[in-house]
Amino acid sequence: MKHKRYVLLALLFVAPACGESSLSLGAADVAALLKIHNIADSYGEMTLGVDPWEVVVCHIPIFTSDEIFEPTLERMTLSSAEIVKRFTPVVSYFKRHSYGRYQPVFSAGQDVTISDTETSDDCVERALDQSGPEVRGVIVVADAEHGADEFGGWGTPGVGCTVSCSARKTRRSVYAGGGDFMDYWNGDSPLDLVEHEIGHALDWPHSTTSASNSGQELYDNALDLMSDSSAPRMLISTKRHGPGTLAINLYAARWFDDEHLQILDRSRRVNTKVQLLATDTDLSIMGTRFVVIVDGVNSFLTVELIAARGDNAHLKFDAVAIHRITVAGTSGVDRQQIVIDGDMQDGDEWTKDGLNVDVLSITSVDGQIEAEINIRSVERNSVIG
Repeated sequence: MKHKRYVLLALLFVAPACGESSLSLGAADVAALLKIHNIADSYGEMTLGVDPWEVVVCHIPIFTSDEIFEPTLERMTLSSAEIVKRFTPVVSYFKRHSYGRYQPVFSAGQDVTISDTETSDDCVERALDQSGPEVRGVIVVADAEHGADEFGGWGTPGVGCTVSCSARKTRRSVYAGGGDFMDYWNGDSPLDLVEHEIGHALDWPHSTTSASNSGQELYDNALDLMSDSSAPRMLISTKRHGPGTLAINLYAARWFDDEHLQILDRSRRVNTKVQLLATDTDLSIMGTRFVVIVDGVNSFLTVELIAARGDNAHLKFDAVAIHRITVAGTSGVDRQQIVIDGDMQDGDEWTKDGLNVDVLSITSVDGQIEAEINIRSVERNSVIG
């Protein structure tokens, strides 16, 4: 289980159907989207271009008092340079999902060591303190694996920064136990955990279908890297990457532009057909990637089409997904992203609180996957008694 470290639009016109009215809105007109933009701006160019990361191995004493670690003599034998080589597919993963707009670059840093009374957090602080001015984030891998009931790692974007944003200054960091890099993987390490934690360092939050009794998110959304990141390899044993992530994360990272978004406002009646392109469609193909349905000052619904291919090949079918997004706090990690319906197929409908989403068709022609959906206002159910 992953650890949440914080326990951490140019104007678009929505064409109305005959006899109905709809409101033209841009992202600047939607308070929640504007807040997402402002939060992203506070981190400068963190999600764009080349992003230099330093990879550091932390040596854990055999008799450590930190209870997060499995009490065993076994230790990871990889050097930081060898881990950097293991991370080569991670570079490709993020280049792929950012459509070439973001590229992490990993380099080997100097090992650090903690005493038997120090903790994994001290590993990270030591690595940050020794990092150079050109490094924008550190990834620390402990040479001991965590206990079976402990979280796998964590990630944080650090503090906001727009100029000279070294990791030493911002404290931007990722930490992982050594479990994914032990010898028993025979050189074929799973990479979904480190991709998930880099997602947090890009200021992405978890998503979930629900929350546990303690109020913590459940890692149960197989559509999202930031939830059930191991879902692909749980179904396809050869998979090593996590799934893709949600359209709202791609938008917050500026990997989707305003032109890829269509906005509907529930303050007026809606009856609109939308042609959706799958979110993994190359950006050279113009079209809508997701819909935002505004229904509150700080909240909205998103509707997107996720193709069951590539990093999402573990999904049974291409599917339309609906999430509720609530913008809270002062960073993207604080956003709440709840699955409303994650597997809508041809002919499926979702209706609640006066809104209906109808999947009219999902088609694939020459590798281009599209969905036609209809979104309309309906009468709210009245309750008598």
